[in-house]
Amino acid sequence: MLRRALSGDRVPHAYLFAGPARSGKYTTGLALAAAMNCLQVPGEGCGACEACSKIDGGIHPDVITLEREGAAQIIPIESIRKAVLARVGLPPHEGRARVYLIEEAGALQGPAANALLKTLEEPPARTHFVVITTAPDQLLPTILSRCQRVPFLALPPDLRAELAHDDEGAARLEEMVDRLQAAVQRGDSLALGQAAAEVTQDKTDTAPVLQLLAVRLHQRARAAAIDGDLPVAAALARSARAVLETEMTVALHNAHGQLAFDDLLRQLRNAGAGLAPRSG
Repeated sequence: MLRRALSGDRVPHAYLFAGPARSGKYTTGLALAAAMNCLQVPGEGCGACEACSKIDGGIHPDVITLEREGAAQIIPIESIRKAVLARVGLPPHEGRARVYLIEEAGALQGPAANALLKTLEEPPARTHFVVITTAPDQLLPTILSRCQRVPFLALPPDLRAELAHDDEGAARLEEMVDRLQAAVQRGDSLALGQAAAEVTQDKTDTAPVLQLLAVRLHQRARAAAIDGDLPVAAALARSARAVLETEMTVALHNAHGQLAFDDLLRQLRNAGAGLAPRSG
């Protein structure tokens, strides 16, 4: 989709990259900005010219990332005013296009979201926005309507391991998720609590653990539905949704790992996953 837009010089003024955390949304946004500004291979990006190197290093004056700030982890109105409104009437400084990457659009609160909306309504020439989010339903409908949506899916575990170049870390992640998945499927809240405690005590990043667990449960739900076991499929689907909602909370608000798992346990019980303390 992006290559077709680039080759036909039909890149819209705003994209919405929506999907789970760590699925390549921000990386793809940088690649798009590089393709639009590359000096050697326009429309593709060479990764080596001055423009591509600056974009990769985060120092290109026409490729701006709006990030969450402060304890509240929001994108404040001051950032929109300084980075967007103050520059929007000016041409790109040195590139062919100015690209704004909004790291997590769900962090745009009230006035900041409205200020961005005004720019999206009347976009200037050679200015593009990549609105990135794990929760598109939390964005203003008017923002959604002005963006062309590009869906992202969770990366499979083998690709994540390949990209991370961390076989030992990937193996540990798989082992932790195996234990969590088994506890959820057995309905064993004690085992789930013990496995969750191991994740947090090991200082492992909670978000990828939850993300992989949600993918695993969704796959089992689909398999159960195909086999005709609809009650099990429904319970696993509810569990997968609860896990994904917890992962989104961790990604958006940098929630504490143990508190996230405590909330997940509550959600799984409410979802009817059959969780109850087990002995023996």
